[in-house]
Amino acid sequence: MKILCIYGCGGLGREIADLAYRLNKWEQIVFVDDNIVSRMVNEVKVYMLEEVLEYFDNNDLEFIVSNGEPCIRKLLYDKLRHRNLKCTNVIDPQFTLSRFSSISEGTIIHTGAVITCNVQIGLGCLINKHVVIGHDVTIGDFCVLSPNATIGGNVNIGNTCYIGSGAIIRNGITIGENSIIGMGAVVLKDVAPNSVMVGNPAKFLRENVDKRVFKSQ
Repeated sequence: MKILCIYGCGGLGREIADLAYRLNKWEQIVFVDDNIVSRMVNEVKVYMLEEVLEYFDNNDLEFIVSNGEPCIRKLLYDKLRHRNLKCTNVIDPQFTLSRFSSISEGTIIHTGAVITCNVQIGLGCLINKHVVIGHDVTIGDFCVLSPNATIGGNVNIGNTCYIGSGAIIRNGITIGENSIIGMGAVVLKDVAPNSVMVGNPAKFLRENVDKRVFKSQ
């Protein structure tokens, strides 16, 4: 019996659960959370990780991380892989991948996303609703692309980057690792690692010293 374990039962986790049910690939779907508030969320049972590993056959389990913070996506993914647990992909059933593109494990591709040819997407990424990715793009591990972001052709995005909702990245741009591109920003020049960029055209706001997007997580 295949069981999908969605690591995180917040808003994103609930969205991913709805997406997973549409895929109809798993006999059971459960939430995994390190801070349980309720044992049932949207009619889906919530377990601690240790409980899941005790109650179910580990060979039946497939995990997906549903956190929108790049560094936490990496932390949880590494935690799962350290235990030799399988991470899977959750991809909208209407999405079609070019045979010249590749998606690594642990990745979520949400409704309406468009990924064209010769694109490489790293481990544990979140490609949110209606993201458009042009040709010959490379996206590093544990990146988050928020709804309606547009990535031009020949763009290189480093590991654990966050691209805000509605941001536009011009073709040929390189974005260094751990960078944050604010919502609606228009990036016309290369971005150094650990940079926070905002505005149209995007300008440097500050250094991403703590490698975090959401301060409350």
